[in-house]
Formats: sequence, structure tokens, C-alpha cells
Amino acid sequence: MSERSVRIEGAAHIPAEWGRPRTAVRKGTISLREPSGNETFAKPWGTLSARPGEDYVAVEESGDEYPIKKAIFARTYEAVAPGRYRKSAPSRLVQVPEGWTAVLATLEGKIVVRHPDYVAIGPDGEVYANARDWVAANLEFIE
Repeated sequence: MSERSVRIEGAAHIPAEWGRPRTAVRKGTISLREPSGNETFAKPWGTLSARPGEDYVAVEESGDEYPIKKAIFARTYEAVAPGRYRKSAPSRLVQVPEGWTAVLATLEGKIVVRHPDYVAIGPDGEVYANARDWVAANLEFIE
């Protein structure tokens, strides 16, 4: 059986047969920094970009970094200690089923996601990827 591929530009494009998104909350905290010029971040599923004035760079406790839109950060994170923030908005995720490839049109660039990783849905219906190992280490499913 050949692998099926789907382009996902937002939450409405996630195939219904993948099931309903699961809700999760963030366990840890992040710090922030401004991008030093246009920065790119190579992730297993693609390359993401951060632009000065538009994005922050989120820095996890592990040191891993990724871009986040300033407007989305302002609506979805809260300060929990000086210079430390926790995502207060719950995450919604759908695991990519076996036999599927998802090509995501994210706010930071195009990325390719396969099983066992997740398509995460942002507060405005935007999509991004979360690796299964990252989800296990950083999120707790509440449903």
C-alpha cells in the first residue's frame, strides 16, 4: 500500500478520518529572545524562519529553540517567573496516522510530518508540527 499525502493549510484541512484533535497542556516553561536578523531553524520535518519585529525565538529548558509569532505568544502564554513563560492556552493535536504524509503550510514555512508525529492546531486554526518525543516530554493530554 502506498503512502497517502495531504496538504494542510489550516485546521479545516486535517482529514476527518484522522480523528478529533486531543487537548493537552504544557508542562514546562520557556524563555524568549529576539531573533538576531532573519534566523532559520532546521527541524526534523523542515526549516522554520524567525524575523525581527514579527517573531520571538522561544528557548525551552532543554535549550531547543523555535520561532513563535509575537501576536500569538501575547495571546497564548503567561509569565510564571521573571523571564519564564508557560503556554496558558491548551494545545490541540492530531497524530498523523500510519501510511500518511502531511505537508503543512505553517506561518514559519512548509514542513513535512509523518507518523508518529503530530499536527498541532494553533489558536487561529494555523498548523504546525510536534514530534512524538517532544509531545511526550512537554505536554500532558487532558482528554
